[in-house]
Amino acid sequence: MQHRPDEIRRLEALADRAWPPAEAVPCDGWELRATGLGIGRRVNSVATAADGSLPLDERISRAEDFYRQRGLPPTFKLTAASLPTDLDRVLGAAGYRVDAPTSVRTRALPADSPTLQVLIEEHPSEEWRQVNAAAGEHYGSAPRIFLDLIARIRAPLAFASITDGGQAAAEGMAVVEAGWVGLFEIGTHPGHRRLGLARQVIAALLAWGAEQGASRAYLQVMPANIPALAMYDDLGFTEAYRYWYRVAPADAARRDAPSAGAR
Repeated sequence: MQHRPDEIRRLEALADRAWPPAEAVPCDGWELRATGLGIGRRVNSVATAADGSLPLDERISRAEDFYRQRGLPPTFKLTAASLPTDLDRVLGAAGYRVDAPTSVRTRALPADSPTLQVLIEEHPSEEWRQVNAAAGEHYGSAPRIFLDLIARIRAPLAFASITDGGQAAAEGMAVVEAGWVGLFEIGTHPGHRRLGLARQVIAALLAWGAEQGASRAYLQVMPANIPALAMYDDLGFTEAYRYWYRVAPADAARRDAPSAGAR
């Protein structure tokens, strides 16, 4: 079931705070977010949840200047609740390309508890980071930027990991705020897949979130990731809405390579 625009904006604001950029500059209702290459799109794009008073073409031009001055491709994050309501159409007419459509999925808590032992820590251990790097489409290529991002998170967070045969095999992280727990960085080492370990990590993080007072959970997944979609469906997550990015045409070929899929 699709959420109302105000609910989409509220959940997007939670996700933005759970994945904070190095720099956030107001722009007549929008927020220009920048961090640098290698850490994904959400922290390097315009958050478009509020409208402003300036002409739209002027605001777009200001955003483009902001990103080009930082060596980043001008990129807008869009949802069905973005403002102004014709922003996606205007960007498309200007040649901006659609990039990385993402499904936001939610479920109520509590959920089933894990049936295997999962380690929950306040900080990412070396073993956690090794699995994260090996899982693919995560942040092993930019560990310093990722650790800096984690240090900016002000809400309670947890890092979960599980072993298989004495080796760290699957991991994930969670952030709790305002009654929601967001799941991020869910991944399994290639040598330990198809054992249900990611499900155990998710169950542990949902249980941790419920202990922190969360009554609902959210996560982000690309629709092309069929195995992940099947797992999340089976775990009771249903689609609430989608977001996508628009990337300036002259920058599309050299934009930040996809990192961690859905961010």
